[in-house]
Amino acid sequence: MPTRIAAVWGAAALAVLGSSIVQADVADFLDKPVTAVLVRREGRTVSDAKFYDVIETKPGQALAMAAVRETIEHLFGFGIFEDVRVEATSTPSGVLLTYDVVPLHPVMHVAFTGTDAPGIDEGHLRRIVAERFGFPLRVGRGGEITRALEDGVRDVGYLHPRVTFRTDVEHTTEQSTMFFGIEPGERTHIGTVDVQGTPGVPAAELLSRLDLVKGAPYEREALRARLDRFLDGRRSRGYYGARASITPTFADDDRTVNLTIAVTVGPLVRVVFKGDSLPPKRRDELVPIERDGSADEDLLEDSTNRVEEYLRAQGYRDASAPHEREEVDGELLVTFTVKRGPLYRVARVELSGNVHFSSSALMQGLRLREGQPFSTASLAADLTTIEDMYHREGFASVQVQPSSEALVASGAADVPVAVKIEITENTRTVVGAVEIRGNEHVPDARLREGLSLQAGKPYVSTRLAADRDAIQLAYANLGYPNVAVDSNPGLGPDGTGARVVFTVHEGPQMLVEHILVVGNVRTKTDTIERELQFKSGGPLGAAAVSESQRRLVALGLFRRVRIAELRHGDGTHRDVLVSVEEAPLTTLGYGGGFEVRKRVVRSTDQPDVATDQIEFAPRASFEIGRRNLFGRNRSVNLFASAALYPTDSLVFANQAPVLTEAGGFGFPEYRVIGQFREPRVFGSADLRVTATLEQQIRSSFNFTRRGVSAELARRLTSTVSVSGSYQVQRTHVFDQSVAPENQRLVDRIFPNVLLSSFSGSIIRDTSDDLVDATRGQYLSLNGQLAARAIGSEVGFFKTYLTAKTFHPVTQSGRVVLAGNARLGMAVGFLREIIQTDDQNNPLTNITRDLPASERFYAGGDTTMRGFALDQLGVRHIPPQPSDTIDASGFPLGGNGLVLFNGEARLALRGGLGVVGFVDTGNVFKRVVDIDLSQLRTALGFGLRYKSPVGPIRVDLGFKANRRDYESLTAWFVTFGQAF
Repeated sequence: MPTRIAAVWGAAALAVLGSSIVQADVADFLDKPVTAVLVRREGRTVSDAKFYDVIETKPGQALAMAAVRETIEHLFGFGIFEDVRVEATSTPSGVLLTYDVVPLHPVMHVAFTGTDAPGIDEGHLRRIVAERFGFPLRVGRGGEITRALEDGVRDVGYLHPRVTFRTDVEHTTEQSTMFFGIEPGERTHIGTVDVQGTPGVPAAELLSRLDLVKGAPYEREALRARLDRFLDGRRSRGYYGARASITPTFADDDRTVNLTIAVTVGPLVRVVFKGDSLPPKRRDELVPIERDGSADEDLLEDSTNRVEEYLRAQGYRDASAPHEREEVDGELLVTFTVKRGPLYRVARVELSGNVHFSSSALMQGLRLREGQPFSTASLAADLTTIEDMYHREGFASVQVQPSSEALVASGAADVPVAVKIEITENTRTVVGAVEIRGNEHVPDARLREGLSLQAGKPYVSTRLAADRDAIQLAYANLGYPNVAVDSNPGLGPDGTGARVVFTVHEGPQMLVEHILVVGNVRTKTDTIERELQFKSGGPLGAAAVSESQRRLVALGLFRRVRIAELRHGDGTHRDVLVSVEEAPLTTLGYGGGFEVRKRVVRSTDQPDVATDQIEFAPRASFEIGRRNLFGRNRSVNLFASAALYPTDSLVFANQAPVLTEAGGFGFPEYRVIGQFREPRVFGSADLRVTATLEQQIRSSFNFTRRGVSAELARRLTSTVSVSGSYQVQRTHVFDQSVAPENQRLVDRIFPNVLLSSFSGSIIRDTSDDLVDATRGQYLSLNGQLAARAIGSEVGFFKTYLTAKTFHPVTQSGRVVLAGNARLGMAVGFLREIIQTDDQNNPLTNITRDLPASERFYAGGDTTMRGFALDQLGVRHIPPQPSDTIDASGFPLGGNGLVLFNGEARLALRGGLGVVGFVDTGNVFKRVVDIDLSQLRTALGFGLRYKSPVGPIRVDLGFKANRRDYESLTAWFVTFGQAF
């Protein structure tokens, strides 16, 4: 039986290894071979490979103190252990090492007792702990936490509380719970209340607003909040000097408090502008008395300066706006006397002394132009612009001197001003050479890649500093955090040349020794390590750390991600701690709303004629998702939405128009989508597998669809992405409103059609918002190929091109011009259909048509807003073969689509906005039938409201060149922008 001699080395033991006893014990094991290594955690042997990976005392090697010390440092680096102890056991062939780790048991939960006393809100106490101290809690801060909780209990009237705490450890979860015992004591109640001063309302009304009643609990924070609301109300009425204080006097051993409330609302403040006018919309901004709720002298002085600066920027150089304070009949009257003076306009701008730049080149960047208002602020900005232009060309000592002269005597309403700008260029400095010294480990070529100073180019001092920083950054990204770079411009005696020298002091390169991943309970470690841009044995670069953190956050699996380097051992190696906090596995979402739209239905008077009908449909949606499947970056989501449409809507019965007296909602429009997603399943390509079950309403038919698709998507750049997919779907068309004789052959033969197709797309998106863009462009090209060779009952090729642009007209972005263009083209493949006549003789028919569910339609809230759903198309009387609207007025769809949309969006206040729009387009039976002269146009306007659940949209469109059989308008209420 082996002799077992234990030596314990822990964090504290390392400091006392010099003692003779411990030294003697340790010496018995040193230099003996390590036979095995175990990691034990609270009595259980740990099998997690990440702990064994950092152990330096490898089996088969001789036991060395340095290796033990380094292993302890690695294990402490995980940040989850309170102590690490090492136990050595002698065996016949060497030493068995056991690392006994003691978990930290972080305090992740709190519990309370004694919170059943009146007025004590346990939820409020929990928020105090979470917001002030955060989780995990530190046991050492228990005293601070109890004092904070005592203050919270005092706020509800218990002035002498006692709070105690204890910590219970749960070894199963390796977490702790901190228990707080609340002993509130006696509660203080209100005795007398004395109102002093001039509150502006009767004392009884003030007490009622403050909810002060004799015998009520003394809740000081709630009372202070009610008093602040009262003062805010007085200030909103113009009493900007309203002030108040509360003085408590305690009696009966603090069981009673007598309150003295001193309130002074001050005079009513009224602001008057005299003299020349100011724009009403700018007055509150220039004189923000109402916004700031104050009328003190400092604010009034600032307001005078703002008014004068505003007018001077408009060209009124002599503007003045002094203010006066005067009390009249109990009011404080603040009068601003505005005197604009004459308007100074630029008559001409003359440049002199400029040789390197032409006058026209300099004038392009100037604010001051002939005929524009003259202001000293604009002139100063122009001088800075000229200096910057010269500095960028190497003229470091350029001098720019302005002068201005009024061309008419004072007293005129408009004063022309001649502006002269004299330029003294002085010497231009050109870079003769750029030299990098001291770079022993990084080649010159790599460092020069990011330098802006080049031989033969102008010398700019700001670029010298930028290039120095660029060299430092290049080294930092290669793992040299302590690099120092000295820069010397090397200016010649005459200032015309510069020999730039960068001297590099590299310092040691930091290498990654071990990567320690903690906090991942469900996520596999290799899923995290796959996103890291640094590896064990490689350099620890700043850019790699930053990019790794970004990638981990982008996974969507974690609430928090932190990457920190840990120093240990020699100065050139670092452990890297990757600490994550996992997000919840399951996400839930739901919503509700309604839709109002105009749709084509059968007329009650003439069943063979289509008419427009406004329909209201309540909608609801539900979504549940599960991420981090099997510890990988995989997710599965289920989304379901439904809407109920009126049961008496005549589109649902093409035989006869029957209206039920009860009406109500009964026909469901629904969509259920299940999706599995795994990013970067093949290199950088994302995989999506989607199953769809839906039932939808169109104007001339309804349909149900079941389908499955698999898609691979890849982002090429930050703005460009491509995707390819295969889909198979079964579509059943029913309740067709188009008369059988007007239906296309493919619709009669295949009301239930199976489609198998491949599709691909390329997208370039530079817009700033997916839902409500204000700038940027969006381009997409989609193609779909269905063929009988891959199992489809009908073959076709379809393309769809979309181009959007968003341009802010104003710098604030309140006015945005938006444009949208869409082009759809489809061609069906030749298909022979064999039928039989009445005598069962075979008849062969040939068709190239697409099924009704795959043709293009337009009209509605996202295409043509002057037309009801799907009601845009070509229609002739009498009908022609190229029509896409039948004789009754029901849409047939087509293979060609052209749409143009333009909007002017103006944002108002409070999330409200208005829109004016022009929509133009049409649907054509064949691509060769596309004729721009047959495009229809709709004009209209709408309202937008940015609600917490997304933009709410109301649009009213008017048809241009309305036909006799058409209604004039169509209006829609829905969510989101039209495009």
